[in-house]
Amino acid sequence: MIRRILAVGAVAAFSVTACTGGDAGDPPAEEAPSQAAEPQDAAMEPASVSIVVPEDGAVVDQGPLLVVMEVTGVTIAPAGTMDPGTGHHHLIVDGEVDWTLPIPNDPGVHYHMGLAQTEFTLEDLTPGEHQIVAVVADGVHIPLNPPVADTITVVVR
Repeated sequence: MIRRILAVGAVAAFSVTACTGGDAGDPPAEEAPSQAAEPQDAAMEPASVSIVVPEDGAVVDQGPLLVVMEVTGVTIAPAGTMDPGTGHHHLIVDGEVDWTLPIPNDPGVHYHMGLAQTEFTLEDLTPGEHQIVAVVADGVHIPLNPPVADTITVVVR
């Protein structure tokens, strides 16, 4: 059993070296941040996020809107945490997500919950229909790969 574990470890070390094109003495590649927050154990349930409040399609009065998110298969941690299997929440309101770059922090569109919050109050929604996307990103705000996201639409009256 010990030999099998050692052999797997040697193959994994060789695979990492072969994929990065370097050897153990080379500095770490900086092009793999999206892999940092992936779950380690294949037996773990797949990571997912759900916006549980408000419901998709909700019609709400203008004013503060509480958005509550729940996750499975990933641990919510403060921004800057790069431990495998961790990430933190972001909300994107009526905006786009670049799944390969850090999520910007521009109020009115992109909101960061860098203190490991699982809920956030949107204060500035105008009347009309709005798309809200919850995205879990790694410690440097790059969306997890594969994406861990949920989208709802609300109507503010």
